[in-house]
Amino acid sequence: MVDVLHPSGESAGWTVRKSEAHRRGLYHRCFHCWIVSPGAGAAGPHLFVQRRAAQKENWPGRLDTTAAGHLSAGESGLDGLREVEEELGISPEPDRLVPLGSRRVEQDIPLGTDRELHEVFLLIESLEPGDVRLQKEEVEALLKLRLADVELLYSGGEIMAEEWAAGGAVRRTPVTLEEFVPNDDRYPLMVARAAAARLAGEDPGEVFRVS
Repeated sequence: MVDVLHPSGESAGWTVRKSEAHRRGLYHRCFHCWIVSPGAGAAGPHLFVQRRAAQKENWPGRLDTTAAGHLSAGESGLDGLREVEEELGISPEPDRLVPLGSRRVEQDIPLGTDRELHEVFLLIESLEPGDVRLQKEEVEALLKLRLADVELLYSGGEIMAEEWAAGGAVRRTPVTLEEFVPNDDRYPLMVARAAAARLAGEDPGEVFRVS
């Protein structure tokens, strides 16, 4: 069950099943966590994105937020932290998450219209392939992108990423913007810029600007 919201984000005072919210196009809340590795030297920091599992109903195989999920009725934003543990097998403390803000999304999906309000968080975490345990039903792979390269995606460029597969294999792979879940608000770019600001000791909320 999920809380139904007004487009403004205020509670409508009633709940429905997630499937009904999608079928009827009702606004509801989700948790998004983007993980950034601070890095060092010439390589610089990296942004992690997940490749959604091939059997996912919506956007199978597309690149997406590092970890995300729906918030159940009555939950607060940080309750979604369980998604990081379930999908990636890591358990950061809640006070390490940096709130970036909220994001409103409306997209057509196979079973209706998905209208969501995302509560977006940033986690600064150094990760190696052995640190994660991917939930294969949800996540096909984790990709490590140079933070500075994300800008190139939006000029039509192709970048190289390190891909950590659910089975443990690590390889280099090319990435283009077309591989991401579609968005009209340059979402990954805004996250990358906010992460760069945070790493520079600035306020990431001043940079994170999405609809």
